[in-house]
Amino acid sequence: MPVLRVLLLSAVGISVNPYIGLLQQGLMAAGAEVRRLQRLDPADLDATRLDVVHLHWLERYDLPPAIDAPWRKGARGLPQRAARRLWEAAGNHRALYQLRRRQRLGRLFGQLRAFQSAGGRVVYTVHNLDPHEDSGAADRWGTGRLIRLADAVHVHDAGTAHALADRYGRSSGVAVIPHGHYLDAYPNTVSRDEARVSLGLPPKAFVYVTLGLMRPYKGLEELLPAFKRISEPDVRLVLAGKPAPDDYARALAQLAGGDPRILLLPRFVRPDEVQRYLNAADVCVLPYRQITTSGAALLAFSFGLPVIAPAIGAFRNLVAGRRGILYEPGDPGALERALEQARGTDWRGARDEIRGWVAQFDWAGIGRQFVELYKGVHDG
Repeated sequence: MPVLRVLLLSAVGISVNPYIGLLQQGLMAAGAEVRRLQRLDPADLDATRLDVVHLHWLERYDLPPAIDAPWRKGARGLPQRAARRLWEAAGNHRALYQLRRRQRLGRLFGQLRAFQSAGGRVVYTVHNLDPHEDSGAADRWGTGRLIRLADAVHVHDAGTAHALADRYGRSSGVAVIPHGHYLDAYPNTVSRDEARVSLGLPPKAFVYVTLGLMRPYKGLEELLPAFKRISEPDVRLVLAGKPAPDDYARALAQLAGGDPRILLLPRFVRPDEVQRYLNAADVCVLPYRQITTSGAALLAFSFGLPVIAPAIGAFRNLVAGRRGILYEPGDPGALERALEQARGTDWRGARDEIRGWVAQFDWAGIGRQFVELYKGVHDG
């Protein structure tokens, strides 16, 4: 058949997560013609020039912007400032936001249905079965609507496929294709010693790291107290990433309580800095409260780093053997025991083993699997 023409639609750009860019490379290596967009214009969905739209991260797509009072910049004096606050509080009320959000999602679904009617096909990747923070009824409705609308739904593991069938009744047209590695996605030239010097970490300390956006669902409020209960002085915990919401860093700083063994860096980590944090560490800690797919675990593995994680979701299959330690999330002392177990484990040689294991999830092979999926829905 002619070359498949694919549009990858993702509100999450490659500066935040290289996943979409790596997928594009894999698809192109498999012979597809691929474009990337973060938002659609009406002319983008032309079934005469496009075969497949592949959506990612619906919960981040085309979010309604905050409503500002029309006189915001000119507001002077207490009455005008008070009126501005009232206007903006009403305009950004949760109920009104939900209406606006549902309207935008409905517009997207209308565009997709028209594209399907003209012969195009829609594929949706379920990165998160549940939004990380409850964004409301509009997103829950939208997720279910898109899962039913899509010609094929992609998940990264069989467990998510089973959950999809249980929750949404969708079992046909569901493809399990694994998450790819990040072996070549970030620079990796800094040695362990150089990384530790750059972060001010002792050369012989046992270092735990959590890297990425700081968000409540990641369980950092449980990690900090668990780490502080470890009495040994020669351990360090590094938390690095941009907080969301912005004031979340203050709550984490209060939990850290001035413990000098905790390095809290609440800021965006540039791609060229990722290697410093992961190469400086002995183990990566991902104490998530909920998880569907863990790109963070694949990133840690791509740097040869074992992972401590709860026995939920994708972690059950990813974190096994020398790749890390699972703990029971319902046990109050389990995370602390896992931290202690990691410190007492001989991880020598594990980095090479882990990097060798994760190499099987190469993007060229994943691209070929997706091209076969696209062909199946396009020709079916």
